[in-house]
Amino acid sequence: MFGTPFEIFGTVHLITIIVIIVVSIFLPKFYKNKSEEQKSLMKKIIVGVIAAHLIISPFKDLYLLANPYDWRETIPIHMCDLSEIFLIFFLLGGPRILYSCAFFWGLAGATMAIATPDITYHDLDYIFFMVGHGMIVVGIMFATVSMGNRPYANDILKVSAITLFILLPLVYVINLILGDPANFWYLMEKPAGASLMDKMLDPPMHLLQTTPIAIALFYLIYLPYFIKDRMVK
Repeated sequence: MFGTPFEIFGTVHLITIIVIIVVSIFLPKFYKNKSEEQKSLMKKIIVGVIAAHLIISPFKDLYLLANPYDWRETIPIHMCDLSEIFLIFFLLGGPRILYSCAFFWGLAGATMAIATPDITYHDLDYIFFMVGHGMIVVGIMFATVSMGNRPYANDILKVSAITLFILLPLVYVINLILGDPANFWYLMEKPAGASLMDKMLDPPMHLLQTTPIAIALFYLIYLPYFIKDRMVK
């Protein structure tokens, strides 16, 4: 099974998705009513796993794969990489905006990546990919359910503004400076694996389609909180 071609929604993929869903739901629920000391310990474990993934991933990409990446592809500035970084700093006591960004990026982006991964084989790259994106979801759910954080409607505007007007132009310029094969945020070309982008315009014109979809996803993710708040009123 290890090293076989990746099959979207194949047996390995479905098992991976189920494991991520189960851990993301039940681990935060288990720690919700635990002592602050127990929550702090689990928070440190989550931070440690995410940090280890961030640190080891470039080494894996360059030296451990049968088909190693170019160094220009290993800089941790993909949106999910930034979600990991923001989660780490938030869980260590950083400002709330870090949670807001990680919440919407992670639940919109990481879940999409888990469902349609840019992966070719069931190999070490697949394991790292799923662990990284899975831990984003686990970390977000822990910060939300166990630690009592939640998003608000105005967070969507803040996160959208940070994404579109600060980070996106910066990442695009970094892609241009580094040159091929740098393709962070898939602003230069579509991902190699099957994804929704296959049905869209070629980058960067696909932003005309992905931007409203992303913002709509943010609002969809926020919908349960909107309904809950309305019911309370």
